[in-house]
Amino acid sequence: MSHLRAMVGYMTVVGVSGGYRVRVDAKRRPTLPAAVIEAAGLVGSRELVVHADGPGRIVMEDPAVLLAEFQSAVARGKAAAGFHGSLAEDLADDRAADPSTTH
Repeated sequence: MSHLRAMVGYMTVVGVSGGYRVRVDAKRRPTLPAAVIEAAGLVGSRELVVHADGPGRIVMEDPAVLLAEFQSAVARGKAAAGFHGSLAEDLADDRAADPSTTH
């Protein structure tokens, strides 16, 4: 295992193959290595979505990326179900084709 050790403020960052070990201070604040921030494309100040992903695992995500992934998943689901227009257009088409609805 390769190690790169550096003091960053009140914590020690140890580079480990495949990641970094980060210590959280007494106020529950981690300092993330610049290399990790840059690799994730999180340049500049921004708000992140944070959640626990099981015991010992915390995930931090850019809400814009989460929204884009959700929109992509919806588009794939629509295509797989045979919907190709907007949901409003598809609903209007379904209603128009249904003889039980009044127009």
